[in-house]
Amino acid sequence: MSKLEPATLRRYQERGLYDIPSAKKVFDDSFIVHVSYIDDGLPACQPMLALLREEWEDAEEGEEHAPVTDGETNGVNGVNGVNSTEAGHGRRKTAYVYLHGHPTTRLMELVKKASKAAEAEEEAKTNGQTNGHATNGHSTAEPVKVCITATKVDGLVLSSAPNGHSFNYRSAMLHGTCEPVKGNKEFKKQIMTEVTNKIVPNRTAEVNPMASIVTSMVYIVRVRIDRLSVKARTGVPGIQPRNVEVDGPNVEPPAWAGVVPLWEQLGEPVDAGLTPGASVSENLKNFIAERNAKHAAHAKKVAK
Repeated sequence: MSKLEPATLRRYQERGLYDIPSAKKVFDDSFIVHVSYIDDGLPACQPMLALLREEWEDAEEGEEHAPVTDGETNGVNGVNGVNSTEAGHGRRKTAYVYLHGHPTTRLMELVKKASKAAEAEEEAKTNGQTNGHATNGHSTAEPVKVCITATKVDGLVLSSAPNGHSFNYRSAMLHGTCEPVKGNKEFKKQIMTEVTNKIVPNRTAEVNPMASIVTSMVYIVRVRIDRLSVKARTGVPGIQPRNVEVDGPNVEPPAWAGVVPLWEQLGEPVDAGLTPGASVSENLKNFIAERNAKHAAHAKKVAK
């Protein structure tokens, strides 16, 4: 895929963004995302921890070499930051989402099944046999498709009438195609390290090394982003006009209208009693204070 397709908003299009940096900000601020997929014909959705990661990789042959941009449009309706190509060097900046779980997790099982079917089809092609795996050059081994959403609520938006109530929020939605991460143990460890540090930055530097048995029990899925959109609402509520003759008189005293800022607050650490002699690190203390201050400042800023 050389270009990212935007998932263009149908309503309030002025609230939409279609670039990886904007989506990454929402993902980075969200501890939990929701991953939806189809399982045996039925929709399924589960909360997961997701890592949205940008990587450099070799550009495909014949792909247009365009300068990498950060925060600027790159050709497709304002979409940028994914599949950008470093000018003259054949290197491409691409974004993926990484999911992880036990191999028996349902999503992981579906990805493994699809991967094995694709491998069997490829082997059949190599041996000149179809055996129902492919016809007329078209693949019948369908990969697992997912929809991943991350949402942060920044405030309660309260109007003077019921239908004017809303939320200030940031929401990122992407559609993607799953593939397993196989073979490269060091890369797998790197992803797991970044997942841990997404919870608390630099956490892996102050805890025991990763146990090899745990590494072998984790299955990692890479999601290629096919399209995405980011939508956000900020500011005060709107006051919709009323016909007092038809709808009735306004209440007295007047109904208060405004925004109640809302943010996620990390509390004081509670000791588990499992590591006698250990104390809360300065790294953790600083992270709690800085994250709380950042989210509070943002919620108050967008309330105006």
